[in-house]
Order: sequence, then structure tokens, then C-alpha cells
Amino acid sequence: MRALAAATRSWPMLAAVGAGLVLMAVAAGAGGIVQPVAAVFGVAALAWSILALRAGRLVAPTVALVACSAFLVGAGALVATGWAGRADVAAGPLVAASVFIVVVAASCALALRRARVTATAPARAARPEGAPAAGFDRRSLVGLVAGAALVAALASPALAATPAGGQAVPHGEHGERFELPGGHGH
Repeated sequence: MRALAAATRSWPMLAAVGAGLVLMAVAAGAGGIVQPVAAVFGVAALAWSILALRAGRLVAPTVALVACSAFLVGAGALVATGWAGRADVAAGPLVAASVFIVVVAASCALALRRARVTATAPARAARPEGAPAAGFDRRSLVGLVAGAALVAALASPALAATPAGGQAVPHGEHGERFELPGGHGH
């Protein structure tokens, strides 16, 4: 179990990066109140992920859990009321951001539960509160790469489905096309 924990400890932070990027892209194309709300949650997710990655552990899990819960309730209300369509928010990116947020929320909830159980358990030798976790070992590095691949696999199509992604220049079309003598274009 410790090997799995070491391999996946960076996943909530990577999920927050994915959520932040998708929400910023949603905000870029959304209208109405959805635009600033998505931008605020996107910036918050990116900031939290940077702080947590730097610390090597989940930071402010209670605050993060409350913010995740607020986002999920808001996203559900957005879809349930039909405002998502009126605000030009596609379902795919919203679902992808919600999946990322659920990963962060579940990790924060588990961390809070573990802290509560540890607080009631008899004292034992442990690292000081607030001390960062030990450096990356091989399992952590493999977990980081696997987590990044999972985030990229979910975030890339979600980003492409946003208005910002729809306006991106397709691959191979950068620059101008010109014709060489003899009709061969490059």
C-alpha cells in the first residue's frame, strides 16, 4: 500500500493543474457570470497545485475541500438549470474539470480523515507537522509520469472542446503556404 501511496501522491496536484487549465479555457469562451467564476476557480486550482507541489503534500485541505465542493455544486446547478448552454459552456470540458476536482476533493477528504485518526491515536514517532514529504524516489517519479499522462489524456480533448481550443491553429498550418515553380507546394 505504501508503494501505491508513493506513486500516486502527486496526482491530486496534477489533477488541480488539469482543472485549472480547463477552467481557464472555459472562462475564455464563456459568457455571463460563468466567465469570471470559471476564471477564479481556474486560477485558484493552479495556485493550489503550485503550492502543493512545492510543499510535497496537500496544503490547506479543508479550504481546498470546501472550494471543490462549491465548484461541484455550482457546476451541477449550471447544467441542471440549462445555463451551461446559454453561457456557451460545452459539457465535455465541464465534465473533465469536474473529474479533476473530484480527485482533489477525495484526496483532501482522505487527508483530513487520516489527520483526525492520527490525532486520536496514541503518540508515535512521525515527521513534524508541516514538514514536507521525503524526496522523490523511483515510485514517485513513475507515479508523476503516469499521473501527468492521465491528466494530459483527459485535459487535451477537454481543452480542444472549448471555444479557445476551437480557435487554435491546427497542426501543420502554421505559417503561409506558397507554391514553388512547377506546382509543388510547401
